[in-house]
Amino acid sequence: MPDDAPLLVPLASRGRLRVSGEDRVRFLNGQFSNDLRALKSFEGCYGVFPDAKGRVRADAVVLNPGPCLLADLEPGAIEPLVTDLARFLIADDVLLEPLGDAWRGSALIGADAARALVEAGLSEVPPEPLFAMTPLSGGGWESGFAFRSRRATAPSFDLWWPAPSSAAIEARLEEAVRRLGGRRGDAAALEVLRVEAGIPRFDADFNRATLPQEAGLEEVAISFTKGCYIGQEVISRIKSVGHVNRVLARLRLPPSAKTGDPLRLGEREIGRLGSAVVSPRHGPIGLAIVRREAAAAGVRLSLPEGEARVVADFSAAP
Repeated sequence: MPDDAPLLVPLASRGRLRVSGEDRVRFLNGQFSNDLRALKSFEGCYGVFPDAKGRVRADAVVLNPGPCLLADLEPGAIEPLVTDLARFLIADDVLLEPLGDAWRGSALIGADAARALVEAGLSEVPPEPLFAMTPLSGGGWESGFAFRSRRATAPSFDLWWPAPSSAAIEARLEEAVRRLGGRRGDAAALEVLRVEAGIPRFDADFNRATLPQEAGLEEVAISFTKGCYIGQEVISRIKSVGHVNRVLARLRLPPSAKTGDPLRLGEREIGRLGSAVVSPRHGPIGLAIVRREAAAAGVRLSLPEGEARVVADFSAAP
């Protein structure tokens, strides 16, 4: 498979949420770390839903197709998040609607991913900003759409479409990808690309006990100018202090390493291994949130079997 050829990965297991009603932007903006009021039609952004202590309840890409907001979450996060959000609804004109199996989707990844979209006759290439949307050909957003996603170091696009359209759209995508020398991948391939890019995943590398800055999400997920939202005071105070005590690290791993393994610096446990994959390019690699003093490139950390080494970039020679 050529390096620039597209990879097509079904996204069957996602949490998709539609938020509608006149108060949708005001309400969700008060729960979200990024600025939803600034979104124009067919724009999106990434952020987290913090609790009152600034810790992450869930993360999501929130998209604005116009008449509603759409959120894309990890599948295990949607039910508890909707329950949490519903507690804050009082007299708001807001409807929270998990989409379940009503919508399907796939990710297209690679230098030729945009070309595959066009050759499939499905979409124009979404505009350049991250998370910008464009409808699939032949209708408004309700007939499906693509948006620029954040899944790998290579360009990536996520596509959503109504379930009844699945067979036809998937066939067109697969044919276009095949013509460009690409292939169909699976969730494991997507995980490798994510870890290679150093992108943490909720419920794998961080969870409801994590501050967003600990997961390295400050630049992409937080607006410090939007005003009040739940957890905003704590998150802003961290910026004023200048750092958190735990940070996300990239690790070269021994083959025996597995998710959940304790990481030690000397005799002290300084974190636990999050994602652990075997990359065709880099070998065994992973991500972990560790104590700041253990996160410098070159630091060696003990595992139950073998040793991990902190790296600044997986592309550096092992």
